[in-house]
Amino acid sequence: MRKIGLLLIVVAQLLWSCGLNNSDSEVVADKYDRKAILVNWVDNNIMPSFQQYKSKLENLKSASDDFIATPDMAQLEEVRQKWLEAYKTYQYISMFTIGKADEIQLSKYSNTYPTATEQIAVKIDSGNFDLNGASFDVVQGFPALDYMLFGLGENENAILERYTTNTNADKYKGYLSALVNRLTLLFNTVYDDWQSGYKAIFIQKSDNTASGSVNRMVNAYIHFYEKDIRTAKIGYPAGKFSTETYPDKVEAYYSKKYSKELLLESIMAAQNFFEGKHFNGNESGPSLKSYLDYLTIKGKSEESGILLSKLISNQFYKSLYTANLLLPDLSQQIITDNTKMTATFNVLQRNVAYMKSDMTSAMSIAIDYADTDGD
Repeated sequence: MRKIGLLLIVVAQLLWSCGLNNSDSEVVADKYDRKAILVNWVDNNIMPSFQQYKSKLENLKSASDDFIATPDMAQLEEVRQKWLEAYKTYQYISMFTIGKADEIQLSKYSNTYPTATEQIAVKIDSGNFDLNGASFDVVQGFPALDYMLFGLGENENAILERYTTNTNADKYKGYLSALVNRLTLLFNTVYDDWQSGYKAIFIQKSDNTASGSVNRMVNAYIHFYEKDIRTAKIGYPAGKFSTETYPDKVEAYYSKKYSKELLLESIMAAQNFFEGKHFNGNESGPSLKSYLDYLTIKGKSEESGILLSKLISNQFYKSLYTANLLLPDLSQQIITDNTKMTATFNVLQRNVAYMKSDMTSAMSIAIDYADTDGD
């Protein structure tokens, strides 16, 4: 009995020693330079994309002001072009729902769709252009501008008539101006906050805690990918969460030709961020990809011999390829062949699993947002 007791003590000591080694390896792994990631994000992704978005909004405001002063078809086309350019850049900044952007709910008031056209009509008729308030998310932002620029009539002349000879022409112009001003005001609030001190605070909080910047940014990023791209752009309108489809609930519904383009931009934005690529550049820096490589995390089951970072990057390429097979108008794609929409959803979904489960587990990051869509 004494020998057995000694043996158990030795085994216990060995197991305790192994436990210490495992714990130590986890601590070493968690010593990856998170601050380097934060610096790269700020200097080469967040601030450059913010600056370009700010410039695109200024161009949109200038074009809309010119159109309001002289509403003709040429000026309308110019506003539409500047709207599209700003909307595409928005796909790159909408993932940064941290700090002031989270506080003022920038994404909610910039890109909630479908837009509520009946409510917009009421606001225009009343001349009440107040857009402050939780219930007004559906009457503003890029989707409301999509309706005001493309959906007010059955053809170009009918749309232009709303801003020229219509008895409410001044109100239509006033509401268009209010929409652009609101978009600009909201983003400038976020941009000024980053410039006035949040940038330094963001970089400083490099600890691996729930309030640390990497943890918060990863949550915002995965939420952007899962909810804003996979669900809103594809899953919900394609009927993945219901028994019917909703072709009228795609992004940029009224323009009839930009929903796929915006989808592709958002997927590229997500991939570039994961891989640490500089905004509008070819260079890369410390990133979620390099973090996973440092941890040498690999896939599971039949993918156990492949680095997780490679699996995620490859899935982004598959997503871009599959999405590119869709029609320019995703609404029409749903109507004519919805299987291509659901196929795109399935390809996008794979990276939800890789990032939301495998990646966050490897980095000891807890998901802090509610998941209610049953996936």
